[in-house]
Amino acid sequence: MRFSTKQGVYLTAVITILSSICAGQTAMGKLPEPDAIGVFFYLDPANQMLKRLPNEEFRRHTGGFASVTTTIRVSGDTSPFQIQSNPNITFVFKVFKEEAAAGAKLFHFDVKGSGREYDLGKWKRRDYTPNPGLPVNISKFGDSSFKLSSETPLEPGEYALTLGPTVFTFSVR
Repeated sequence: MRFSTKQGVYLTAVITILSSICAGQTAMGKLPEPDAIGVFFYLDPANQMLKRLPNEEFRRHTGGFASVTTTIRVSGDTSPFQIQSNPNITFVFKVFKEEAAAGAKLFHFDVKGSGREYDLGKWKRRDYTPNPGLPVNISKFGDSSFKLSSETPLEPGEYALTLGPTVFTFSVR
């Protein structure tokens, strides 16, 4: 089939316009998603890029007399990952099974000496009271991940995000 020059120019213009519309819709509709399961990423509001939070080594400590408290301790008085304070700090993570997303928790560290710690829970006689962490909102994000944000703006300080046996840290400045 042969096209006249005028028809060829018209056809090329239509193909170019349709291609740019399809490409724009794909780029705009696609949210950044983590490439790793069980890892927390900070969603940078300036450029919508994901930045991986550091996974820090921790120790579990149990102590007390009348009541026994279990704490998580991380060395160093501040996280290497710093976030500027803003009311909408958002984290993104991916889990193997969707129901596991509800297990994500946010804790505020107490800085003590050259370390940071938060309580996991307390035993008093036979009763155990777990620390539920700070109240968070967890919702679907993109095709296969979830977003987590605090129900209230985070004050400056040291924080931990957990999902199973890992501790990811960040500082709000």
